[in-house]
Amino acid sequence: MKGSLFVPRVLWVALFTSTLIYLVVLELVEVQSSASWETLVYPLAFIAVTTGGASLLLPRFMHKQSQSGDSASQKQSRYLTTLILALALAESVATFGLVLGFLGAPATVVVPFFAVAWILMVIRFPTQEKLDRPTR
Repeated sequence: MKGSLFVPRVLWVALFTSTLIYLVVLELVEVQSSASWETLVYPLAFIAVTTGGASLLLPRFMHKQSQSGDSASQKQSRYLTTLILALALAESVATFGLVLGFLGAPATVVVPFFAVAWILMVIRFPTQEKLDRPTR
C-alpha cells in the first residue's frame, strides 16, 4: 500500500514547487507595469478566498458521492481526483498573488496569497491515513 502514495506525493510536490517557482519568477523579472494594482487587490482577494474555500469544501462534496463497496483502485482514483482538484484550487490562490506581483504590488500584499496557498497545500499532504479514510 506504500507504493500507492508515490503518485499523490509526486503531484503534491510538483504543485507546491510551482508556487515556489512563481516567487523566483517575481524576483527575477523586472516589473514594468504602469497598471494600478490597488484596484485589483480586493477583487483578487475575494476570488482567492472563494477558491481557497472551494479547495477545502469541494473535495468533501465529491467524496461523499463515493460508494462504500468501492475497490482499492477506485478509492485510489477518487482520492487522486479530489487531491488534484484541491491542490489546483490552492495553487490558484498563489497565482492571484503572482498577478498582483506582476502588476507591481509590494511583497506585503503578494506574500499572503502565497502563504494561504501553502497552508492549503500542507493540509492536503498525502498520507496513508487520508488515503484510507472514507471522508476528507
